[in-house]
Amino acid sequence: MKHFETSVLFAGAVLTMLGAISVSHPISAAERPATKATASATPAASDGALFVEFVSVLRHPRCMNCHSRGDFPRQGDDGHPHTMNVRRGPEGHGVTAEKCSTCHQDQNLAGAHMPPGTPNWGLPPPTTPMIWEGLSDAQICRSIKEPKQNKNRNLDQLVEHLTEDKLVAWGWNPGEGRDPIPMSREEFGAKVKRWQAAGAPCPADTAKKAAATTLLAKLCSMASGNRERN
Repeated sequence: MKHFETSVLFAGAVLTMLGAISVSHPISAAERPATKATASATPAASDGALFVEFVSVLRHPRCMNCHSRGDFPRQGDDGHPHTMNVRRGPEGHGVTAEKCSTCHQDQNLAGAHMPPGTPNWGLPPPTTPMIWEGLSDAQICRSIKEPKQNKNRNLDQLVEHLTEDKLVAWGWNPGEGRDPIPMSREEFGAKVKRWQAAGAPCPADTAKKAAATTLLAKLCSMASGNRERN
């Protein structure tokens, strides 16, 4: 009987752990929304489903080419290294004569595959490189909310960056010869704001959730076996 009670207690603990995994995990106080949203503003989605609805935009080449691994920007839908061998530089705007602004102006240049442009063209700085390549949805979500990784932005500032920054908006007007982000900018902005209103929950890490589910199944099996023996 004692073994059965112990197994049940462990199973209960794992159930609690599963509940914690299925909701967002706060990283810091700074990522909490600065304003409260009403419960009716957005449907409940504590499992991070609202983030998954728009993460495809962050994974699109128009975004990922500046948020990939390495100390250089990428180009094209295949993400090949910049043909001019440009480097990030101390502030994300290139080095010496190879500054981003040398070729990239405040607007796209006319013609197929000519240098694109928008104000503040550049990479994130090396102190907060904001690299998303190879990350899961959950990891990207936590990364963009973490002030140490997002240029010290709180949630309101992050949402403003995603929905209003001209550099982000360029992804929908990338110039001739480049595919724009498929999801409309209006739809993207609305989904980002619904996610914010829900408390900006992140998806669960699939691997962790699967491991916890497997452990729970084993404990429940042990509990069932002990009960039959008693």
